[in-house]
Amino acid sequence: MDPPANLGHDARMGWAEAMAAARAGLLRLSDREIALVGRTAAAARRAHLERTAVVVSWLGNGTIYLILALALVGFAGDAAWHELGVAALCGAISHIVYPAIKRVAGRPRPFEHRPGLVPPSAPLDVFSFPSGHLMTLSATMTPVLFAWPSLWLVALALWLALAWSRVATAHHYPSDLLGGTLLGVGIALPVTWALR
Repeated sequence: MDPPANLGHDARMGWAEAMAAARAGLLRLSDREIALVGRTAAAARRAHLERTAVVVSWLGNGTIYLILALALVGFAGDAAWHELGVAALCGAISHIVYPAIKRVAGRPRPFEHRPGLVPPSAPLDVFSFPSGHLMTLSATMTPVLFAWPSLWLVALALWLALAWSRVATAHHYPSDLLGGTLLGVGIALPVTWALR
């Protein structure tokens, strides 16, 4: 990503150097994490695990949020509508910020990093860092957990299933999952606090 046009020459050079260093750091991290991705993806090729990983990833594309919204209305009734609105706002804001971070990071996906990894499904976009699936889940579940902390086990189970599926399909590294989670929570916390 090019530096902002309003920066002076020295600041533009600093920006370019910082971006190059960040990308180099992500590539070194990719080298460390690729073996774990390879083992997870290989283990998922057994039995019906690969199909499960693909379905869970597909649900994380958006369908799971409709299911969760309906379940939350069933669980909490009319009290759910405010939290669903806040969750939708947090998800929308995160998706405004997310594409720029992906372009700046420019991290290739694991299956591009190691030729032997073949993804069982196509990714939604080009770059790996951060995980948009985990970002969206974290951003939308944060206001829900503020309102109903007793649902933390449900949120954890969803996070673990989606995180596993993203690595098992060779779409993401573990650090992508962490980055997406931190981004989602980092956006959702101030929004949730402001609207409570």
